[in-house]
Amino acid sequence: MNFFYRFWNKAELALGKSTLYVLTGLILLRVISLAIYPLMDTTEGRYGEMARKMAEMNDWITPWFDVGVPFWGKPPLSFWMSALGIKVFGINEFAVRFPQFLAAVTIVFICYDWAKRSLVNPFYVVAILSTSFLYILLSGAVTTDIALCIGSTLSLRSFWLSLRGAEANRKREQWLFFIGLSIMLYAKGPVGWVLVFIPIGLWALLTGSIKETWKGLPWILGCILAIVISLPWYLAAEKHTPGFLHYFFVGEHWQRFTISGWKGDLYGTAHARPRGSIWLYLIVASLPWSLILPITIWMTKYNKNSAKNETENKKFKAYLLLSGLAPCIFFTMSGNTLWTYVLPGLPSLALLLALYLREVKVSFAKSALLCGVSLSAIATVLALMALTLDHKADSRSAKGVVALYKAQHNAKPIVFLSDKPFSSMFYTDGKAIEVNTVEEVNDLSKTSQIYLAIKLSQLSRIDNELNRLTVIGDAGSYRLYLSY
Repeated sequence: MNFFYRFWNKAELALGKSTLYVLTGLILLRVISLAIYPLMDTTEGRYGEMARKMAEMNDWITPWFDVGVPFWGKPPLSFWMSALGIKVFGINEFAVRFPQFLAAVTIVFICYDWAKRSLVNPFYVVAILSTSFLYILLSGAVTTDIALCIGSTLSLRSFWLSLRGAEANRKREQWLFFIGLSIMLYAKGPVGWVLVFIPIGLWALLTGSIKETWKGLPWILGCILAIVISLPWYLAAEKHTPGFLHYFFVGEHWQRFTISGWKGDLYGTAHARPRGSIWLYLIVASLPWSLILPITIWMTKYNKNSAKNETENKKFKAYLLLSGLAPCIFFTMSGNTLWTYVLPGLPSLALLLALYLREVKVSFAKSALLCGVSLSAIATVLALMALTLDHKADSRSAKGVVALYKAQHNAKPIVFLSDKPFSSMFYTDGKAIEVNTVEEVNDLSKTSQIYLAIKLSQLSRIDNELNRLTVIGDAGSYRLYLSY
């Protein structure tokens, strides 16, 4: 208890009472929100359902996309996390989201420790990172990105501290760097290594630190260790479902990023985007701080006590900037990108802004933090209101129509016409059925009673073709029928 009071008092002194209260309220609101809106398709529904299958089948090697269809697109770390949540809390939204929230808290703690050991105000970093737009969104979303970010943040932190940290801790930091690499292999694969080695390589080259970088870590032995730690799962996955290694390494890690609109995706379609759009994603993802950072840098020009001319300080800023921009550098020429790809850069950018805030007047720093945290809190409240009060989440999930179906209190199956969302499988424990044509619906309804869920947007095209159906009601973006 004394530790909590000391921590709270230090945070209040660093951030100011108003900022700390708003930040605390925002974090509590985010925890509560994990359970108040349904899993949304496609990403959350898909990954939530795969975690449910993993927990149900007790198959901890291969995530399953559908019955008999293995998911080769991602390693299992995020699915393990959500499946363990289901084991503890049951099948519900909180269960699959809460482990992702804990992962986000872990990343914040890593950055807090990094900042503290680098003489940067750690509470500034906590406030900035926790309230970045994409970060607060993904801190409670069922995705694979947060798991990757744990590994990349740990490696980026440990590299710097292995060179610039306390002498007594450098050996530990060296091995933590490679543990981070191993985590990334379990989270998303070798793509994470690129996001770490790009900033390290560029920093060493631009600052003339190549020799120091090479001698600072046991690169060969450490990389072998990282691979050895993850190798058992990769070999087991290939043995369990042959063909995984070729698809994962060739398809997911080469063709996806080099072929725009790649057609080899077994689980959907590739995300074709204009090349270079990743830079715009970064600006949006890091709001409101992407607006505050340029102002802060400009303000340092008027602070006579600024440390901007110190060589070591400039090197640290360069390292943080390169680490923050690494996802954009890597994905600039990719035709298949998502805005979540910039997440691994946000922790470093949070430290960079905190470093600049150290060089301006305390009054300006506290005002900037209060402004940024408040804007983030307002945006979060508005977003949650839209998801819940305006039912935006309901329109992107099958939870509502499944609840309407379950309210009928019978064992007849629920059938989705040509569009069985993953969330329908999650909320029916994998029992939802999909048919592709109206003719199949009519044939099924002749032999047995069924409940049929059809998207409201489809009704104008097929309503006259449906036979022997009674309307039960509308829920979300679906209409539920019962055959007779």
